Amino acid sequence: MKFPKVKGFAISVLSVALVSCSQIPAWSQSLPGERRTSGKGVEAAFEAQRQVLQDSSAAIYEGRKPILYGAIMSADGYILTKDSELYNYDEKTKAKTAKELMIIVDEHRYTDFKIVARDVEWDLALIKIEAKGLKPIKWAASSEIAQGTWVVTNGSSSKARRRVNIGIISANARAIDGALPVVMGVGLKKHKEGVMIEGVSAKSGAQEAGLKKGDIIFKFDGLEVKNRKAVLDVIRTKQPGDKVEVEFKRDDKSLKVEMELKAREEAGGGRKPKSRNDQMSGEFSNRRDSFPRVLQTDIGQNYRQTGGPLLNLAGEAVGLNIARATRAESFAVPCEEVQQVFAELLKGLNSAAE
Repeated sequence: MKFPKVKGFAISVLSVALVSCSQIPAWSQSLPGERRTSGKGVEAAFEAQRQVLQDSSAAIYEGRKPILYGAIMSADGYILTKDSELYNYDEKTKAKTAKELMIIVDEHRYTDFKIVARDVEWDLALIKIEAKGLKPIKWAASSEIAQGTWVVTNGSSSKARRRVNIGIISANARAIDGALPVVMGVGLKKHKEGVMIEGVSAKSGAQEAGLKKGDIIFKFDGLEVKNRKAVLDVIRTKQPGDKVEVEFKRDDKSLKVEMELKAREEAGGGRKPKSRNDQMSGEFSNRRDSFPRVLQTDIGQNYRQTGGPLLNLAGEAVGLNIARATRAESFAVPCEEVQQVFAELLKGLNSAAE
């Protein structure tokens, strides 16, 4: 691979800077600071990518604390970011409230904004600020890039200046399974007439609709259901607040109710508990699974550095950072899916306005 040079400093020093400790000669205890991945010399090699992040990514703050980044999607102020980090959540009351935020684009600060749309499947939120002449991120033609390819994203930045975080694509694009982000709030098991409810969670849409243990669901959102998978396939297509019609039997009587689907944490499911490894390894994203497809990188970002664009060496976005998953894994939504979600959210906004 051919690397660009910046003032005589070759980006190829990264092959030295990122080499594992087992490959470093015993006589060499550490690299000079400027040659480490966070060193000034290495960062200088990525100045072009840093400038893209400066111009076309948003830094999102709660008070003085940076909590997230975002990608500039349009010149008039649409920003796409990670949805689940935009809210405070109370485990006891199962209540979720929007955080008081400040959004910084380049060095311009915005406190007047709206969260105008959400896509729960991808954990994406669309924010609108009142602005003109912003520089939208340029998306790559494809996210199909080889393992080992260099990628760049936002690192620990000040309010005035973006910094870079550097890594590689570390695995093939794939789906990340996990719990559904939108739920009924029930346990289900197969029954000869459909699916039977085994239990109902407190504060769930099912409880509010009057569903009970022992009810047998035979039709869900207008579709006949023969097994649990049929119900889950419908739920995967829904957003928090969507309503579905549920037809069921209770004591040999056929009944029908309308039920609201809620986000998992609001429906009694709570947040996923931390494993022992998580507790020892640091802070990870509140949601880091249940994505239809992701790019995986080895970038050592923390959960507060998600939400912004993931760039190739040409300064084009191959994805949008969506989760810090483990010590060695960070995930990004591929650029094709990001653009599709953005188009669908805009279409929904325009339809609602007509």
